[in-house]
Amino acid sequence: MTHRTPLRKAVLSGAAAKNPQRYRDRNEPQGGPVLGRAPTYFNKPQRAAWAKFKVELPWLVEADRAMVEMASIVRSLIEDTPAAVSAAMIREYRQQLSALGATPTARSKVNDMPALVEEIDPWAKFEVGVK
Repeated sequence: MTHRTPLRKAVLSGAAAKNPQRYRDRNEPQGGPVLGRAPTYFNKPQRAAWAKFKVELPWLVEADRAMVEMASIVRSLIEDTPAAVSAAMIREYRQQLSALGATPTARSKVNDMPALVEEIDPWAKFEVGVK
């Protein structure tokens, strides 16, 4: 079985620019609209975890809902019942975070996030010498 890098990842990582012939005829679905509200069956701690993910990971879209549901459930269990947390639960949570782009390594591959630094003024270069 061959490994196929998703087109979006290839573009963001620069692989598509390096080997454009590999990605020439790819047609992959977009993620869709924004993540939206938490599922109606969630309890209060699970909804709070969902809301945290929406703020912390603004690149998530509707196509990520299933993974965010699982991660929200695990996060709420970790936060609300720390005595019941097992090593297996922590491993699962870490894998979920990685899949969502929420770890430092995974986040470094998400290049289309809005810049968190101050916005660069595109007109500033024309103001040289203007008083």
